[in-house]
Amino acid sequence: MTELEAKVRRLFDEYGRTSNDALKDDAMVHVSQIASFFAAYFVGSTPKAVFGGPNDAAFREFIPRGFARYREAGGRRMEITGVKVVTLNELHALAEVGWDFCYVNKAGKGGNVRFTNFYFVTVADSEPRIFAYITGDEEKAMKDHGLA
Repeated sequence: MTELEAKVRRLFDEYGRTSNDALKDDAMVHVSQIASFFAAYFVGSTPKAVFGGPNDAAFREFIPRGFARYREAGGRRMEITGVKVVTLNELHALAEVGWDFCYVNKAGKGGNVRFTNFYFVTVADSEPRIFAYITGDEEKAMKDHGLA
């Protein structure tokens, strides 16, 4: 395993753990820590839009609302199921990350939404940071499982 791959894996170990804790308990939403996983500016691509923005106060305000939305939908656990790292060069990697979102919907039925996101990571400032990500249709998946 290369040094870059090890750094990227550690990033997602911590990101996954922190996200799972934040989903379970509002008091565990450590906004600064979650924001630290992202570069000073980052880009996202979803089925609805491609967008970009700074890692600023507005982003930090969004973080607790995002986890609250998942909890309100019935989210109980969000865990990483696997990380595949592709080294692009000495400073950049692509991480294919599998996630498992465990829920209990409003009807009391439990289940899991499994999905894969792709993250572009840089270590240009020596610490790994996400500078772009690509997600699937989360909104559709939530509706398909009776969560939205």
